[in-house]
Amino acid sequence: MKKYEKMLVGLNDKELNCYGNQGDWLYIANKRDTKKGLFRLPNYLYFLVSLNSERMPSEIGVVKKIEGHVTAEDLARLDYESRKQDVSLIDKEILKQYEEFLQKVNAQPEHTPMGVTWLETILPKKTRKLRVHKKFFTGMSKDEKKSIFEFDIKEKS
Repeated sequence: MKKYEKMLVGLNDKELNCYGNQGDWLYIANKRDTKKGLFRLPNYLYFLVSLNSERMPSEIGVVKKIEGHVTAEDLARLDYESRKQDVSLIDKEILKQYEEFLQKVNAQPEHTPMGVTWLETILPKKTRKLRVHKKFFTGMSKDEKKSIFEFDIKEKS
């Protein structure tokens, strides 16, 4: 199984709708996760949750290099354990989703903000697919972006 050196982490900034702790690993929320009444999003946006028992919601996450590495299996196990689900339910099909997520995160340079949106297609048939992608902040200066997104997660481990 492929090993990845980057992960999407929380940044804890209420103004950006990020309520997970700084440095918490994030993954796409499942259908049972809620935003806990903390914020509202337009219907084309989706959110991430921290992979701990609290599963706090965040609109965006930041790509960070982690100590060691993570595999799709590690990520799936963390997600299932934080949802209090049986880890033995993880199969190859489920692992593909986690692998795809890690590939998209690792394709970005460190300190890149990322979000999740719904991609809707109408033709040939109506489909809705979640998409993890880079998030742009055009209204911010380079210094503002640097102060928000370029933090160190080493002290958290």
